[in-house]
Amino acid sequence: MTGLKIVVIGSGGFLGRKLCSKLSKFNLLSVNKSSSFEIKRLCFFDQNKPNDLRIFKNDSRISFKQGDLTSERTIMEILDPENCSKVICIHLAALLSGYSEENFDLGMKINTWGTLNVMERMRNLTNFLSKPQVYVFTSTDYVACFNKNNRNKPTSEESFRLSPVSYGIQKATNELFICDYTRKGFLDGRIGRISAIIGRPGWSNSISYPYTGIFTQPLEGKNYDVSLPLNSPYPCSSLNNNVNSIICLTKVFGKDLGHNRVVQLPAQSWTLDNIWTATKLVAKELKISLGKVRYVDSSKGNTTVKQINVCPHVDCSRAKKLGIIGNYFIVNLLPLFRRILFLEEWILTFFSMKFIK
Repeated sequence: MTGLKIVVIGSGGFLGRKLCSKLSKFNLLSVNKSSSFEIKRLCFFDQNKPNDLRIFKNDSRISFKQGDLTSERTIMEILDPENCSKVICIHLAALLSGYSEENFDLGMKINTWGTLNVMERMRNLTNFLSKPQVYVFTSTDYVACFNKNNRNKPTSEESFRLSPVSYGIQKATNELFICDYTRKGFLDGRIGRISAIIGRPGWSNSISYPYTGIFTQPLEGKNYDVSLPLNSPYPCSSLNNNVNSIICLTKVFGKDLGHNRVVQLPAQSWTLDNIWTATKLVAKELKISLGKVRYVDSSKGNTTVKQINVCPHVDCSRAKKLGIIGNYFIVNLLPLFRRILFLEEWILTFFSMKFIK
């Protein structure tokens, strides 16, 4: 048994597609900054059948699996080492914030019971390979309590968790379980807290959608109704930066994380007014005719969550200390929007953004 198998759970999502594409370009992956493993197997799992397999057609290492996250048998199958000596499982799959608020039982099934199922199967895998295997779980800054303290100070990995939405509570319980499973030696957990990824294609029933819709819709020439305050700071992150950060998490020494396995991944807080101002400047520069933006009452918004209840700023200093931020930290909004790419994924309905210092 030699080599590495990487399993991506939630490979069909916005983040998953980009991560899988990048991983498929690697022959080796450096783990713990000291050892390199040959990637012999890549298993991409999602509840839906993948839409586009062309980019992977010549890679015999890759397999696609479709199924239910809560099925013990299914998760056991995708975590089969396939004669590899090491397995890394990257868990992206989740029911987003608005959907979890709208359908509590479905949110619990996917975000809580589904995650516990994967953790238990990772525990079995550790017993089989005689060593804790790396489990990278993506969480959210929505876990933080929306109290006075957290609103007045940037939230960090040590901030009090008591989210005002079910999605945040479900993710918070997963964070605690992963820390304890790691303490017990059942797995080697690493938790990346991701702030809202702006630029997701299409509409989504999530707290973050207005911070995407306010520029993607007008740039397509569509009118857009804003139902949230224009001056509320909100932590936002980039697609490419999160992909790189997740890969970096596989390389961190467990001893450098200690008992708290959570790392807030890089993010920058912007207001809707910041984003709309930058969008107008970019549109003028690129001679793009914009759709109109108008403010409407929150009761007329089309997402389940009608108010901003996410803490306005996050503290990314732990990620920086661990070497995760690097040259991908978002430092300025306007240069960011000047680097919007209207190619490839844009044509394929993905709005691709490149964040470079």
